[in-house]
Amino acid sequence: MSQTLVATSPDRIKQDSIRAVDNQSAFTATVTAEEIEPNLFDYHIRIDFGQTIKPPPIQIDWFVPILDVAGKWHPTIGADRSLTANWVTTIKTYATLGAPVVAFFSAQGDNRHTFALSDAINPIGIRTQVEEEDSSINCRIVLFDSEWPEIDSYEITIRVDERPTPYHQAIAAIGQWWSAMPPYKPAPVPESAYEPVYSTWYSFHQKLSAAEVEANCQWSNELGCKTVILDDGWQTEDNNKGYAFCGDWEIAQSKFPDFRGHVANVRELGMQYLVWFSVPFIGPKSQVWASYQNKTLLKEPVGSAACLDPRFASVRQMIIDCYRSAVEDWNIDGLKLDFVDRFTAEKPVTADDETADMVSVPAAADRLFTAIMSQLRELKPEILIEFRQAYIGPAMRKYGNIFRAHDCPNDALSNLTRTIDLRLLSGNTAVHSDMVMWNPNESVERAAMQLWATLFSVPQISVKKGAIPADHEQMLATFLQFWRQRKELLMHGNLNPTQPLNLYPSVHIENEQEHLVAIYQDKHIAEISASTASRNLTLVNATSQPALYIEYNGCNTTQTLQVHDCKGDIVGHATLDNSAAIQMIEIPSAGFAVATQPA
Repeated sequence: MSQTLVATSPDRIKQDSIRAVDNQSAFTATVTAEEIEPNLFDYHIRIDFGQTIKPPPIQIDWFVPILDVAGKWHPTIGADRSLTANWVTTIKTYATLGAPVVAFFSAQGDNRHTFALSDAINPIGIRTQVEEEDSSINCRIVLFDSEWPEIDSYEITIRVDERPTPYHQAIAAIGQWWSAMPPYKPAPVPESAYEPVYSTWYSFHQKLSAAEVEANCQWSNELGCKTVILDDGWQTEDNNKGYAFCGDWEIAQSKFPDFRGHVANVRELGMQYLVWFSVPFIGPKSQVWASYQNKTLLKEPVGSAACLDPRFASVRQMIIDCYRSAVEDWNIDGLKLDFVDRFTAEKPVTADDETADMVSVPAAADRLFTAIMSQLRELKPEILIEFRQAYIGPAMRKYGNIFRAHDCPNDALSNLTRTIDLRLLSGNTAVHSDMVMWNPNESVERAAMQLWATLFSVPQISVKKGAIPADHEQMLATFLQFWRQRKELLMHGNLNPTQPLNLYPSVHIENEQEHLVAIYQDKHIAEISASTASRNLTLVNATSQPALYIEYNGCNTTQTLQVHDCKGDIVGHATLDNSAAIQMIEIPSAGFAVATQPA
């Protein structure tokens, strides 16, 4: 039964929807609704204080009837897509954390109510609460609940999209809306950002040596990796993890006695070389601690390390100089910049020997990272900058060109969910998986599941040469060859992840010639529409069962498929017959099937 929906109206957000949190602070607010097209509105809000002041916290409320709404999505939501009730927490977003967008969708995955804010730099709180009294969702925005400079007025636009489009198209449209704004113009994305990566983190952690890294680069390069990321450990002789030595960023000579030469050896293989930095951390065992310990901003340390405060010009310049020197002195191709979400405004600016030139931490971070990308691109126009989920908002797209899924070692479902979540909002910014690892005693099929989970992102691999069995290595080589052969489709095709409420049991991607379907949940029925049935089909069985179920109803084309196991060996053939609707296709667990002739 179809559900009658309540269309967006120009008074969804009204002037009386805006009030001071304390119900006392004086201001005037105006709301102007602009209809972009049916069911797509921009609400332009202006707040005037009548004088220059530090703004008081202000909230904006509106209500959405719960009609055919099954779940919600936002960039940092994780696995729980439920609507939740009044104990729901407030989502915090700012330049280096998350993005101010929330989408509500139907059980079928159609957009019901997506909203986003034009201000993705400053700290904003977002709360969506189910109202039991009338079965509606109270959408609430909280402004100015952090350190702010004095202002006399403020403007923000809230975009509300209730067009009955697929949920992923509504989210992608928000990404396009942001990227068209000059403050969020995305950084260029070199083609090298789409090359598979070998990462040292899970395979080595901090126990690094030049010889071992080079050996693994050569090995992974032969398998198909064209970039290496040297992760934590290169900057310290201590291998006990933690960040006590962060801040100096000097090469540990016992591990890399000739670092520039080591980088040159790897680059001669045809690989790009990136180096990890934990941007905000400064440790008490570093030489620079004495100079910067009073220019930190976290209330509580991270282990023994503090977090630098970018509101100080000297802090920003120190970080910029460090990265410029790394690129120039070592001839590296990029940086992995970590922990930037720790740039939060938890306390006012204080220092004994310098006056901060900014009040807002996120605004200062924006200034810092804008300068980093600008200056590094002057040195190397195709510089690669990686950021990790959840620092993946529209501002981050102008600072970096690679977004990586948040850490999820040996966790295929999380890697799938997180990479797809990233793809929905990231436009042409290259989305990478978390580094793939698995237990070497695992079955080759279950090991392959870790890789299939990364299919719709650039895979990052972090297993060590000689540490996995020969059949695992064959499987890894097969996957990377499969991925590289379809890179254009996988990275730039039309992506359709189904059923967001159920964490994407199947994912489709297509272009004019090809249609690939990966199925991730046992006995899930994946639909092939008549409009794509004539395209060359690839099926991926990322389930534990030796068969897939395909709904082929209404299709006029018969597809003949060559069936492979996860090691790439041909094990048979299968046919999708247009005479039957739902068909079972026998494909080994973690195997795949490819059309053997033009459709």
